[in-house]
Amino acid sequence: MASGGLILGSLPIFDGKGYDDWCVKMDVILGFQEIDEVVKVGFKEPPKNADEEVKKTYKGMKKLDCKARVLLHQCVAAPIFQKISKALTAKEVWEILQNGYGNFGKMKKVKLQSLRRQYELLSMTEKENVAEYFDRLQVITNAMRACDENIEDNIIVEKVLRTLTPRFDHVVVAIEESRDLDVMTIEELQNSLEAHEQRVNERKNGEKVTEQALQAKVSYGVRGRGRSGWRGRGRGRSRGRSGGRNSETET
Repeated sequence: MASGGLILGSLPIFDGKGYDDWCVKMDVILGFQEIDEVVKVGFKEPPKNADEEVKKTYKGMKKLDCKARVLLHQCVAAPIFQKISKALTAKEVWEILQNGYGNFGKMKKVKLQSLRRQYELLSMTEKENVAEYFDRLQVITNAMRACDENIEDNIIVEKVLRTLTPRFDHVVVAIEESRDLDVMTIEELQNSLEAHEQRVNERKNGEKVTEQALQAKVSYGVRGRGRSGWRGRGRGRSRGRSGGRNSETET
């Protein structure tokens, strides 16, 4: 045992795996060092008008807290240390580890795995418009980021371009050839796709109106010719029958 009561022998080093086993070992070490209370419960700074006894107790707890932080810093690997290095108290360090790797951390990992699967399978459907697809994508990516997943905009941009419906193929080619996808934002991509979608819809609506007008014109013409021909044949037959009767009378 070194000066100050800290153990400098073989310490359990947490590297992100086996958190429950590491906690069991740390509970024993913290108890042996008599710092488990300051780690699990913490302490509060006394008011300015506190008496000397309270200030003395606070000073002792603060010293124990520093001792606990030194020990916790020694018992984690370098990547884990980066997550706890800004913590001001041992209790804060412990809570960061508990939230990140304890039961809550496990639930978060399970949820993240499910979200990653949804993200991988996500693609635009034929019935969706651009805005609807981006809304679905944003829900999933925001949930992934809430689970500490680092997903950059350029990754999402590439994902969108790969999973659009075939009607956007020529637009995708144009964007890939003319834009730097590493710096293109999600908003820029969505605006470009929506502008194209709007032009296509306007063109389709114009073609639909033209086609309806042509159909109406053709239908009207067919009905008009039918009525004219029928009247002509009727008049012809009347004259024929009338003529016949007149001939017989004359005879």
